[in-house]
Amino acid sequence: MNEARGYSSPLRKQQAEDTRRRIVDAALELIQETRQETLSHERIAKRSEIALRTVYRHFPTRTELLDAVWQESDRRLQLAHYPDTESDMLASLESVYGNMDAHPGLIRGLLHSNAGQEMRRRDNERRRQGVVKALADATSQLSEDERRQVIAVFQSLYSARTWEMMRDRAHLKDGEVSKAVGWAMRTLLDSLAPIRSSTRSLRSRLQRLPRSQPKGPRYESLRPSTDGVVD
Repeated sequence: MNEARGYSSPLRKQQAEDTRRRIVDAALELIQETRQETLSHERIAKRSEIALRTVYRHFPTRTELLDAVWQESDRRLQLAHYPDTESDMLASLESVYGNMDAHPGLIRGLLHSNAGQEMRRRDNERRRQGVVKALADATSQLSEDERRQVIAVFQSLYSARTWEMMRDRAHLKDGEVSKAVGWAMRTLLDSLAPIRSSTRSLRSRLQRLPRSQPKGPRYESLRPSTDGVVD
């Protein structure tokens, strides 16, 4: 009896994981194929050939369903981790855009389907904060308005929409988007380098200045004269 229960528990767990995966896979297929239709539990149940009550048992709410679909799309595209520095961002371009080249249907579905746009809006702040962190050093000497503008440009470059535009309108091929975006990012970072350098140089010179006014004969003339003052 104990052996039977020990065997059935892992088996049921595996079956549950397989069912969950089939549900998420069906949702991603629908996002790619029927972009303008609402992603519902009912449509997913029909597509996956899984009972509707089972779909609801795994994902009781739409939010839980979309979270799972977004996590799986991140896994396939390897976009869950955002670079922490500008050098990491540059190093990630080949992988990021290479995965987009490898999954064009998924990317377009996430860009244009109702569910995809909803998931991207929910994740936008996390993506923006990733760019802010990666560019913290590069933008440290800029004004607040300048910093926001630079971050906006990099967030636009580091995106699926840029991939789509360069593929569809500029007719770039596999592997070329990462090179084009890399060139643009390096050019922009190079233009920020003199600002960082001059500011650090000025700060260094200021730090070497005397912190208090020296005393001595040559400074005595700067003191207010008391001649002719009547007490």
